[in-house]
Amino acid sequence: MGGLPAAPRGCVCPPPTGRRAALSLGASIAIAATFLVLLGGATLPGTSHPHLLRVASSTTTAAAAPSLAPTPSIYHSPQLALGTSASPTTICALGSSTCQVGTGVSRVTLAAQTTAAPAPYWPDVQVAFVIETTAYDGTFDHYNSFYGNDPCAIASSGQGPLCEESNGVPFFINNAQSIAAAIQIANPHSNVSFAMVDFFGTDDDWNDGPGDSWKYHVDMADFVGPSEFASDVISNFKDVQLTEANGYGCICGLDDNFLHSSSITALYGTIIGSGLTWSANTHHVIVLMGSAAPRDPSYQENYWVSGFDHCCSGAGAYGGTCEPSYVFDTGVSPNCEGWVKSQDGNITHSIAALTRTSPTCTDSIGHTCTVDVIDYWDTPTDPYSKGWPTDPGYPSGAAGAGPGGSTVIVDADRILVAGCDLAAATGGSWDGPAYFTCPSGASGTLQYVPHGSLSSPYTQNPSLFAAIRQISFGPVYTTLVAKGGNQPLFTYVPPSNFHLAPSPEFTAACSTPTGFLHTCQTIPQIIHTNGVTYLGWNWSTNATDNVLYVGDTWLASFNVVNAGPPYGFVPVIACASVACKIDGSAPVGGYYSWAAFLPGNSTTLTYLSFPPAQVHVLEATAAPLPVTGPPSPPVLPPGIPLPLPTPAPVIVPTLTVIGQGVANFSLQAAAAGFLGAGFMRVGMKNRPIALAVAAKSGFKGSKFDRAKADGASAGVGRFD
Repeated sequence: MGGLPAAPRGCVCPPPTGRRAALSLGASIAIAATFLVLLGGATLPGTSHPHLLRVASSTTTAAAAPSLAPTPSIYHSPQLALGTSASPTTICALGSSTCQVGTGVSRVTLAAQTTAAPAPYWPDVQVAFVIETTAYDGTFDHYNSFYGNDPCAIASSGQGPLCEESNGVPFFINNAQSIAAAIQIANPHSNVSFAMVDFFGTDDDWNDGPGDSWKYHVDMADFVGPSEFASDVISNFKDVQLTEANGYGCICGLDDNFLHSSSITALYGTIIGSGLTWSANTHHVIVLMGSAAPRDPSYQENYWVSGFDHCCSGAGAYGGTCEPSYVFDTGVSPNCEGWVKSQDGNITHSIAALTRTSPTCTDSIGHTCTVDVIDYWDTPTDPYSKGWPTDPGYPSGAAGAGPGGSTVIVDADRILVAGCDLAAATGGSWDGPAYFTCPSGASGTLQYVPHGSLSSPYTQNPSLFAAIRQISFGPVYTTLVAKGGNQPLFTYVPPSNFHLAPSPEFTAACSTPTGFLHTCQTIPQIIHTNGVTYLGWNWSTNATDNVLYVGDTWLASFNVVNAGPPYGFVPVIACASVACKIDGSAPVGGYYSWAAFLPGNSTTLTYLSFPPAQVHVLEATAAPLPVTGPPSPPVLPPGIPLPLPTPAPVIVPTLTVIGQGVANFSLQAAAAGFLGAGFMRVGMKNRPIALAVAAKSGFKGSKFDRAKADGASAGVGRFD
């Protein structure tokens, strides 16, 4: 609608670590001091790769203009406030300096601030189950001789169930359909789909070999709806991975690991999407179910107080505390990846950090992955279980053994605290045995349900079913205000008697509650359509980040000059609100300056007109008269302080929207804060600048351009 083309990209920036990645203070004060008025365009972090900004003067031609312009809304709305300002407010005609004020250039600034979400917004949700299959999870192979020192297994010569063996895995298999349906019913506003991964092995001293272990196995690569989930669980998990005991057990005994497992590797592969089809712009949820600790020093496990089989005792009492690097189809995990914090000093090397930095998470609707953890009630998590032998048979290292023993309590506590920690660090939920409470205050609700007979285990577990049904989808996304459509989010259309100055010095800034947006489009698209020339911007050069949330503020400024009569007090922007008509402004060729966006999960574009702004155009005289002083800045509404342009700390102005929107809000005061963040100005010339960034002239590296079917049309902010 409106005849505007898909917006091409502007500068090409290094990959962001997330939508809310803040810019560094890499810009020098010398460059910041070159600003005379208003704010400048976004720079790259000082630690990023150097680039050179080049801006060509050619433009992009849009499709045919509409016969009628879209009917404008008022220039502010309950969700999005728009503002326009010009400085100086008095200039000479025709771009000359031969009048009383001595300048023919005015700087126009457009502003947009989100104020409130239009309505609750529920995104589509993808849920990946990550299922552990160690012995006490309900998959013990009862038909082998490796039942170790578990008192219940000893009493039946290995033919009976282990002491407090959960029925978690058999329950999940037999109730997959009900589980998926219950999650969907509990979240009726979202379309929920499901995939699945399983794991248990560690390939260390506490596992008797790689032949009967898997650290990461994808059972269901594609996310499917609730109606398909059960059949895929049976055909890809039960019938393939679990072939013992009528499809409920694996080739695992107490000679394998069961107090710790490869949960770090399994979660790493799931998060990066190795073998999985995560989709951008959906909410990504991971549900980890099991009863073992990760291989992290904070959660070390002592096997010498457990029922571990003596055949594979290893060199010491403790299981591994370093998860070895693992080669996935789509990446390699670091050696000794941490759980909620790094083990090697690199702050990104933990599962918790990965949920905020992996592209498969930053491309999600919330720009993070949520991990929900469910710890079964079984022997590893119950320090008073009979499965902890009183005399495990080790000559040393077994102090504190037996039900309620001091070392046993430490083992069980570390398993449960690990689950609590990861859920808290990723915004997810935790559930576990009813007797346990997390440090965060979350209390378990699970009751113990015995495994039952060997080939026909119990497959009902009401408390476990309730815990899965109530998994968290993370933050409630009611703060989404505006999404980009098939045209630029923001446009500026000049009146017929104004055009861009020979050196427009484009600047732009995208401020969020947590900092400055790394992918902000600093250079607008210049569009020629049906004799009308106008500018177009998107919030972000990254298609998946082209979304505004409550608290976001956009500012863009550029130089314009008068192109001819009428003179006097005249509009400097073509707009279409009631206030614009009063000021004498109107659309040009069916176009006006607007914000065009999709509110919430709407599929219909909303158009809001920018408010008016005037300048006083003086006809030229024979010679310029002395300038008595700088022009007065526009009036600043309450709530925007005038900070000093110091390099630190970064000052992000808090905009207070008054009754008429932000039409009179300024731009010099806000600019002072942005200067501290190291912003720069950019002219329409092919010249290098000190703070390097790149304006991309090709299309092959762009997400917008790759989305084009023909591979030939332009993306956001591109100049050819």
